[in-house]
Amino acid sequence: MNIRLHNGIGEQAGASLQRLTDARVLFAASRWRGAMYLAGYAVECLLKTKLMQIYDCRTLRELELELELKRRSILPAHGTVFTHHLEGLLRLAPGHHRLLNNSEMSYLFNDVNRWTPHWRYDPKQASPEEATQFMTHVDRVMHWINTNI
Repeated sequence: MNIRLHNGIGEQAGASLQRLTDARVLFAASRWRGAMYLAGYAVECLLKTKLMQIYDCRTLRELELELELKRRSILPAHGTVFTHHLEGLLRLAPGHHRLLNNSEMSYLFNDVNRWTPHWRYDPKQASPEEATQFMTHVDRVMHWINTNI
């Protein structure tokens, strides 16, 4: 995969909105696991967008090379922003502790954080209840990220 493609702030912001829309379409069609899978990607793209905004970077590569992240030891020497790990991305944002210290938001985020790109290989369909809960938690977490990071 060429990491130079689709790694700009505009692409990540647009991808976040599009993947959430796609997730809602799949959810409405009772395609529970697919909806959850794309909703997780929407959160990932939103976190990457917010990080680029915070650190005034135009691309993920620029964000990864951002000296401030390295200087503050926010991004470990072996770390990367080219990850699907939601909690790892969240921890790169100043103030992430506010979410993790808020019992309600921490609970919601922990549910969303169980998302994995490996769901794309899972032939087992999620239940409607599981998908409804996950989608609700994604919406709440994304709202918190948009208004607090």
